[in-house]
Amino acid sequence: MLHPFMGIEHWDRIGLSVEESARRLQRIAYVDRSSVRLEAGHMTARPEYEVKGALARFTWQDAEFYNQLRNRCKQLRMGTRAFEKCPDNPLEALMASILASANTLNLLVALFEVLKPALINAVHKYLSEAQPLVDEPTIHLLQHQLIDRKGQMVWGKQAIAHFTESATEEEKASAERWKLYIQALLQAAGGIDGCADKVPVDASLIVTTEPFQLPFTSTRDNRFQTSVVKMKGMTFEDNDEGRFLQMMLSRYFEMSPAEGVAYVHFSTEGKPWSFYYDTARHLWDEVRHCWFGEAALRSKGYDVHAIPNWTGWYDMTSQLFNNDEAYTHLTIAIEKAAMKYPPGKREEWEFCRDIVHDPLMTTFQDFDWADEVVHAGFGQKWIIDELFSGDNVKALEAAEATVAKRAVYMGSFEKVENVPPPSRFAGNY
Repeated sequence: MLHPFMGIEHWDRIGLSVEESARRLQRIAYVDRSSVRLEAGHMTARPEYEVKGALARFTWQDAEFYNQLRNRCKQLRMGTRAFEKCPDNPLEALMASILASANTLNLLVALFEVLKPALINAVHKYLSEAQPLVDEPTIHLLQHQLIDRKGQMVWGKQAIAHFTESATEEEKASAERWKLYIQALLQAAGGIDGCADKVPVDASLIVTTEPFQLPFTSTRDNRFQTSVVKMKGMTFEDNDEGRFLQMMLSRYFEMSPAEGVAYVHFSTEGKPWSFYYDTARHLWDEVRHCWFGEAALRSKGYDVHAIPNWTGWYDMTSQLFNNDEAYTHLTIAIEKAAMKYPPGKREEWEFCRDIVHDPLMTTFQDFDWADEVVHAGFGQKWIIDELFSGDNVKALEAAEATVAKRAVYMGSFEKVENVPPPSRFAGNY
């Protein structure tokens, strides 16, 4: 005889009410939403390249978690306005304190030794108590979220081990104090889901912090030299090989536009959730594009750390443009313009496929083109339609103004003599 409920166990469990289900999910979602913003902010502030990339990916994943829970809570009779409110002050204090983490190790410890394990525990607790027939839609999405939530933990533990290995005793002690304080704040909130007893924070555990601020200039670790001007001083052969190298470098240098999107995401206030959802995706895409270039360069034997790393996009965003101008410049002046053919993104893909015959870079440019179509759509949605009320002419004029401002800004930097382009790395990479 077939199982009457497709093998679903505990079908006679009483489970949680609709109200209690929505309450718990709202708290989990609040932590995810707060994590999205703090990860985007720290993506700009942390100098370590690999940490930047990971935080960008987690920004996107956590935005997906929040969006799923937001939609589910609507189905559980929780209105959007109620859902988007902070569930309680102690939970807000917890997330504000993690945002204020003073350095990379402290941030990683707060996220991966306290917050994210507690989130996973809250999800497991929900799954163990929910009625599996009536709440199957929530159970389904939470079970799938756990794949990425646990994947984040794998990276986080590896990163903590890496940074702890080179930390001083004082830095290790600082991270341990910070961990104890964040744990105390979590207990004061009654845990992620608010089901535990709330324990006031012992005064001896309090750690004084400075408010988080986005950096004024782009941050890089000491493996890198940087350049505000893109490919400043580099000379390239006037042939297909020279163009191909420039294309790989252009992809590799997209960490700076990624930082610019993170800046806009973090510092823009008052937009609907869909703006932050889109910019979280946009941020992660730009990091992926950077990794396209890095992978291509590594495959050709280049030492990526020997190449002066472009930081100009972030510096323009923080110093030259306001948030609307920054996003106009990226989505309209650059990405929407790249939809023209030729040259544009299609021609770049064709060049890699038909001229240089490089299969790896052909795949990278194929997906870069697909992503840029999405980003041009973001520009249509948030700049042309939302900012300029659908007036394409005014949006293009605004985009042209940002191009002019950029030219003046970049022209203000000291000129240098021409230097050779990067050479391939000698030895095994």
